[in-house]
Amino acid sequence: MGFSLSGEKVLTGLRTDENLRRATQLVRHGGSELPSAAGRYVLQKVPVVQWIPKYSPRWLINDLIAGLTVGVILVPQALAYAKIAGIPLQDGLLASWLPSALYFIMGTSKDISVGPTSIIGLLTAQIIKQVSADGYTPTAIAVAIAFSVGVYCLVMGLLKLGFLLEFVSLPVLTGFISAAAITIILGQVPAIFGETNVGSGAANQIHDIFAKLPKTKPITFAVGISGIFLLCIMQYAGKKWGKTSKVVWIMSIGRNAITILLFSIISFFVNKDIKTPIFDLTGKIPAGLLPPKSPDLNLVGKVFQSSLAVFIAAALEHIAICKAFGRKNNYTIDQSQELTFLGVINILNSFFGGMAVGGAASRTAVNSESGVKSPLSGLFTTGAVLLSVYFLTGALFWIPKATLSAVIIVAVWGIIEFKELLHYWKVSFADFAASQIAFWVTLFVSAEEGIETASAFMVAFTVLSIIFSKGQGITKSTFFQHYPSSSTREAIDELPSGTALVKMPHPIIFLNASRAKNSILDAVQTYHSGAPTAFTNKSKNPDRMWSELGAQHIELLRRKAGIPLNEAEYLPQVRTLVLDLQGVTYMDMSGIQALKDMQTELKAYAGGEVEMRFVGLRENLVGKLQRAGWKLVGENVAFDKWAKESGVVLFGTVRDAVMAEGGEHFAEKDGSAFENEEV
Repeated sequence: MGFSLSGEKVLTGLRTDENLRRATQLVRHGGSELPSAAGRYVLQKVPVVQWIPKYSPRWLINDLIAGLTVGVILVPQALAYAKIAGIPLQDGLLASWLPSALYFIMGTSKDISVGPTSIIGLLTAQIIKQVSADGYTPTAIAVAIAFSVGVYCLVMGLLKLGFLLEFVSLPVLTGFISAAAITIILGQVPAIFGETNVGSGAANQIHDIFAKLPKTKPITFAVGISGIFLLCIMQYAGKKWGKTSKVVWIMSIGRNAITILLFSIISFFVNKDIKTPIFDLTGKIPAGLLPPKSPDLNLVGKVFQSSLAVFIAAALEHIAICKAFGRKNNYTIDQSQELTFLGVINILNSFFGGMAVGGAASRTAVNSESGVKSPLSGLFTTGAVLLSVYFLTGALFWIPKATLSAVIIVAVWGIIEFKELLHYWKVSFADFAASQIAFWVTLFVSAEEGIETASAFMVAFTVLSIIFSKGQGITKSTFFQHYPSSSTREAIDELPSGTALVKMPHPIIFLNASRAKNSILDAVQTYHSGAPTAFTNKSKNPDRMWSELGAQHIELLRRKAGIPLNEAEYLPQVRTLVLDLQGVTYMDMSGIQALKDMQTELKAYAGGEVEMRFVGLRENLVGKLQRAGWKLVGENVAFDKWAKESGVVLFGTVRDAVMAEGGEHFAEKDGSAFENEEV
């Protein structure tokens, strides 16, 4: 009898247990959603099946021109970045033909150009120096690194773990890339002077470069310095006159290929009849592709941990470029899918003898400026690279090594962010300190330790800031400062049409900045329509945007919110965003950048016709945002005035921000107010 009562008591406890009830509910909900979710997941892995049926024939000429243009640029860059990595130049070409073709199938950005990059080359070189003592060839090590990077990316992409990359904050990334760029330049300077036997490490390189200056080879120096001079002239001309002259623009974007072609011709006529060239040449590069070969798994085990730094750098750089050009051209990328692509392509490249690859900023900019319409352009880029691999390797023999170094130096100099590092000093000392740790440790110790040390500093600083944060006391004398009127305690019955209200209850920092930005945009787009632009247009008009990921994401949000799709067109167009920041005690540079990105994407969605109002922004954050370039004004400034002169109005309470006048007539009166604003 006692046992029966005890059993009944246990069963009753299990039936009424809240945790078990919630678990059961989640299992049931997950089971019902599984078929549709699985279908969406599979389709997300091959985005081409979604956009290729709606491809407009009018886009083909744009994609052809952009693809061939990028291909012409990619070939010399592949040689240069293989040189940085310290591997045979052929390996750079072998790593360059497949990424663009595969991206056509798996990519979610129309602009990105994937292949070898300077940062990946540098990190690969550092690992090769560590492991080559064990008797492995540079090619074998580079292949093992590519395979390891592919595994990291594939796991992160398939399991949608990309948020873990946010542990590397924007200042840390800036400091790391700037230091890596200087390290790359230091590695190429000896080739400009014709110096040999220069030590490794920034300190040794600086010492040896100056110590060996008396042994400079004049002809080699003339070739190298004239190459730098020519590249800078064409780059300057493109910036100054490229928009008005098509010839100058073509010359500017093709400056690497032009420089290498010119000096190769000179080299051929100078050296073809002598046994010993008067300056160092690239040498013979084998033609054709190699048969697929599995990487050495024992070697993979040796480099797997070290390859983590290569993965982080490649993934962060690739995602940042995709997002930047997505914002610029008003389309949405899928971060997890981009990581999945990087995983697949790096694993495949390792079988074909190539180094690790990722997105490259310079080629992506050229691709965008060339008027690319879709990832189909990658097929033409692949064609250009294969043409070089099979038929032009003989001509590559005559390229002066000093010219390749000149191409590297000029290309890499542009990614050093001295101004941005100084900007961190003005805005946030913690961010500045993190960027300096990343910069100096990367420069004088190693890239891997630079990222790890600076990221650990930011995590420790964030945790300590939370532990030692203090509440703001409200006394009788300051009560009306925080609660200016009794009306603030009254409920807001209904939001005005076109007004979105979003509350952020936590700090916005590097750990959650991207998620915070997305949550704000999701909240707005779920219950408000945007401007009738290409962002949400799903017609077959050839002038529409190639990607529909943004529109599909919004449809999914509304379906989850229970809004019928046939009623979505009646949602009010967003005119005002009220952002309640009373719970935000701290923002770092990553958080500030996330708000800036949110504002940019919100304008694109709303067609520029949108106001932003911040509620309860703390005094210390007001100063930080102002130092970061935001223009903030008080609530008593007329709307038609601040719309032209500023970006955000500050309010003390949510009610005041929501009920303030001016929002309804703003779009009609001055819809272009933000067009020339720089935040």
